[in-house]
Amino acid sequence: MSLDKTARIDASLVVPTYNAAGFIASTLRDVRDWLRTRPEAWEVIVVDDASGDGTVGLVEAFAASYPDEAWRVIRFEQNRGKGFAVRAGLDAASGGIGVFTDCDLAYPMANVATILDALAGGADAAIACRVHPDTTYLIKPDFFSYLFTRHVMGRWFNAICRLLTVPGILDTQAGLKGFRMASVRPILGRLRLDGFSFDVELLRALVDGGAKIAEVPVAYRYDSEPSTVRFTLDALLMARDLIRIRYRSLRKRYAPRPEHPKRRLVIHADDFGFTAGVNRAIREGLEAGEITSASILVGGRRLDEALSWAADHREFDFGVHLNLTQGTPVLPAAQVPSLVDRAGRFRSLRSLVLGLVTGRVRPAEIEAEWRAQIAVVRRAGVAISHLDSHEHVHLIPLIFRRVAVKLAESEGVLLRAMHGPVVIRSTRPDIKGLALSIATRIDLGRRHRGVTGARGAGTALMEHASFDALRATLQNAEPGKTYELVVHPGEVDDDLRSTNDRYRTGRERERRLLSAGETRAWLRFNGFELCDFRRPAS
Repeated sequence: MSLDKTARIDASLVVPTYNAAGFIASTLRDVRDWLRTRPEAWEVIVVDDASGDGTVGLVEAFAASYPDEAWRVIRFEQNRGKGFAVRAGLDAASGGIGVFTDCDLAYPMANVATILDALAGGADAAIACRVHPDTTYLIKPDFFSYLFTRHVMGRWFNAICRLLTVPGILDTQAGLKGFRMASVRPILGRLRLDGFSFDVELLRALVDGGAKIAEVPVAYRYDSEPSTVRFTLDALLMARDLIRIRYRSLRKRYAPRPEHPKRRLVIHADDFGFTAGVNRAIREGLEAGEITSASILVGGRRLDEALSWAADHREFDFGVHLNLTQGTPVLPAAQVPSLVDRAGRFRSLRSLVLGLVTGRVRPAEIEAEWRAQIAVVRRAGVAISHLDSHEHVHLIPLIFRRVAVKLAESEGVLLRAMHGPVVIRSTRPDIKGLALSIATRIDLGRRHRGVTGARGAGTALMEHASFDALRATLQNAEPGKTYELVVHPGEVDDDLRSTNDRYRTGRERERRLLSAGETRAWLRFNGFELCDFRRPAS
């Protein structure tokens, strides 16, 4: 069986890497050679924690050399820490058994057999123990002094660990551990530490869940020092982390919980049809599963390209990005005079709002223009499930109640609402998101709640698209509810530069964020299930 990618996977090996270009090729060869001798069906998941030395390229080239084998590579955009990398790898594991090992193979692959034996014997977790009476060391004489220093500090740290967090476990920090995935997967979303203390938190969470943990002897090879541990600083940080772990344990944060419904998430891209680079980013995002829905901007300069592709790809979910502020209307300017300027182009957002307040913009003309835009998309053979709008103008209360709701009901589709989570406690409070949330709540009242399909959010990502902003936006999402993450991915090309659109580099940052391995990992182990507006998640 071994690494046959067509086989049903029995066990998954996770190898976190960071700046390992000097030795990763030999590590992967040793891993492959040993796994090919095994009777189980294995997969290897290499998680690269944003290496800057070409490690990920070497890993991808190695995996490409064996296309029939089960090699997977998860690539982070920014360094997240070994703990996050291990959690991401374990959460992606297909096998019933998950094992992780340090990428320098300080614990040669033969030790994995001992881990497997302990798990087969009934343990929920099996961990290498460097102070087990039967453990053996292979060491170069040059490293005796360093190893002694490291050993003494490790013993002090472990004594504190046993006192505060994991009584009875002799070695928390060894870089070889194996688990029954049924025991470890439910706790991955409860863990918070991404650095070197993650082992202790993981073990404490297993203890709180009643898991049986076995420590096993290993053969430990010590002939190099690729570790990035800084003794003094990391010792202080670890002491702080141990207090945090104990506090969270006392608060029952790791204890088993009743099964909750998943959080459902639509990752929705606006502006399909705007420019060539925006179209390309959205197409690639849909095909990669990074985006689950998109809306078509009638009035975009690459509208025909978007309509043709959408009509040919009915497996994806599309809506109409109703437009009053970009380009020219579908209807002749003479039919919608209150919506256009003297050149026959749509008004700016500010002019539109002022016109609504003063009564110069007529809702009947908005309805006629939007019906014409919807008809353009439908005539192209594109099925639509929802409506939203450029610059969220449909959420202006007068437009929402007099036009948008009527359109959604007559077309049999859903409307975007923006009353999802808003990032307020931040150095960059999301004022726009707060304003849209207030507008949505005014719009919906009690009468119109049934016309929406999700709680929209994501304005905090504009100009500040980062993993931390994403996490801040979604971390308080409630189980059982559906959320829409509104995104604007794109490529900055000549097409985009020639428009008057000022949102440019932010589109590329959003695109990188959506494709980053850490984004998908965080969503998975925090219980988000991706869906679209046609088929809500189960």
